[in-house]
Amino acid sequence: MRHQWVDLPAKVRDLIAERCGVINGVTVPNAGEVAEFAAALDTATGRLFVKASKLDSPNLWMARKEAQTAPVVKGIGADLLWQGETDGWLVTAFEYVPGRHADLSPGSSDLPLIAGTLAGLSDRLTPAPALRTLSLAQRWAGSALWSEIAAAGGLTSWQAEHVDQLRALESQVSDAVAGNTLAHTDMTGPNILVDGARVRVIDWSWPAPAAAWVDTASMIPRLIAAGHTAAQAQRWAMTVPYYAAAEPVEVAALAAVVAARWRLRAIRDGGAWIALSEAAEAWVADLLPVSASRGSLPREQRR
Repeated sequence: MRHQWVDLPAKVRDLIAERCGVINGVTVPNAGEVAEFAAALDTATGRLFVKASKLDSPNLWMARKEAQTAPVVKGIGADLLWQGETDGWLVTAFEYVPGRHADLSPGSSDLPLIAGTLAGLSDRLTPAPALRTLSLAQRWAGSALWSEIAAAGGLTSWQAEHVDQLRALESQVSDAVAGNTLAHTDMTGPNILVDGARVRVIDWSWPAPAAAWVDTASMIPRLIAAGHTAAQAQRWAMTVPYYAAAEPVEVAALAAVVAARWRLRAIRDGGAWIALSEAAEAWVADLLPVSASRGSLPREQRR
């Protein structure tokens, strides 16, 4: 549950005021759900963005990871200003990044800017900077989500018809996503801020070394959910050179796992995850004919 400023312990508010000066205004965003508290603060020393998490929170590692990642994505993400602990809370202050959430709808002028940003990110973050984090291949090793969904009776009619193909693709995902580019792995509209012609990518809580095309591919179901057809979203992704060079069967393996993860979220949480799950299904359905013609994945790791 997201806390408001007045909900924070007095010592936490005092720590922030000591570091930043008098707090003149607090704006809590309507996006994000990991930190117990997150807000833009207008202070005596300027505007900044502060997140606070309880030290016993199961998501605390994400707060620490975002702070650890900030120096290696300086100028791309939000710069880390300071971090401190008090009264059982971890407080992290970031540069305030101006801009609005990216518009992913068909015809949006943001789309070419985002494509250019993704290509530039892969250029800059290859080879992956030294960072203590699991690779995406390690994170997804041994994935067997389609079997879990099937056992729970959660397959849609299309998924039930193609579950053997989905399982086969899922079994190849670690080889598919292996690579030496630091990927964001949570590319959503709210995590992409557009300010004129400049694009910034925030919330680096899930970084992982991966193939250079992974972040571009993971945006395809987001575009489908925003109103694109699978073919339209694919054409956009092909404007990013790293994605255009990816093997279709590798992309299909990633899509199969994303579709499984989002199907589980739709079953468990409902809400917006239902539409996202449907978008991911449309994506993997579009890829299945191509992946079937390409056979198994090669073993070598790609950039």
